[in-house]
Amino acid sequence: MPGPAPIDPPPLRDTALLTGEALRRGMAGGEISVRYQPVVRLADRRPVLVEALARWQSDGRPVAPAEFVPVAEAAGLIEDLLALVTRTAIAELGPLWPRLRLGVTINLPLTLLLRPALPAWLDRTLVHSSLTAGHVMLELTESQVVHDLGALRRALGRLRAAGYRVLLDDIAPDDGRDRLHALPFAGLKLDRSVVARLPRSAVTRQVVRRLVIATRRRGQMLIAEGVSEPAQWAALRALGVHGAQGFAVGPPVPAGQLAGWASGWRRTQTPALAA
Repeated sequence: MPGPAPIDPPPLRDTALLTGEALRRGMAGGEISVRYQPVVRLADRRPVLVEALARWQSDGRPVAPAEFVPVAEAAGLIEDLLALVTRTAIAELGPLWPRLRLGVTINLPLTLLLRPALPAWLDRTLVHSSLTAGHVMLELTESQVVHDLGALRRALGRLRAAGYRVLLDDIAPDDGRDRLHALPFAGLKLDRSVVARLPRSAVTRQVVRRLVIATRRRGQMLIAEGVSEPAQWAALRALGVHGAQGFAVGPPVPAGQLAGWASGWRRTQTPALAA
């Protein structure tokens, strides 16, 4: 008779253990993995992208990214961590490209995005992959304030010239980043807090409607994060938002599960999400 189902260990929350040295050992010891959350086109439900998300299992216990990413930044390990995530994503998704045709987005802070050497480093990482620059998008996170618009514009120009597109992540009303929207980003990502309010807030719908109009005029895409219920999907699609990401689409999964997710997504035309 089978025993009880194993219980996943609770997340590690002892902040005393979340040190830069522990993270360094975890990176060297193979404790960092990458999960991929799908992004689909709202108009026809077509899968188009996955977002690469770092995961850390410290002594068998998961550590939330909100806990370990600040540790990486404080310990000067963020560049090493993101290089590891990028190399892993390209290595794991390259073999899947002929079948799934999914591009990938990778989160980067401002300091790394501004590096003049970034396009060449990405090119070297892609040398032996089926993926090309056109399949890789970068997401500028909101962890750092942009003080020099000119420097950011030049960085976006360098990346675009090399074939890499950049998204501006976690857009919300009154976040103080409106002045960034018109820079040559490939698109914007709506923060999950905006998506959560959308079905019940006419004011929020009006804000999103204006963003849809503005991004279309600039030739940008608009992707909604945190889509978790049918009412959000319906509101976003009615407003003309380009893409959706969240648990209503699919959770972050290992690369080996993406083919199964894609097959199930194509088969399951549920009324909740196909309307």
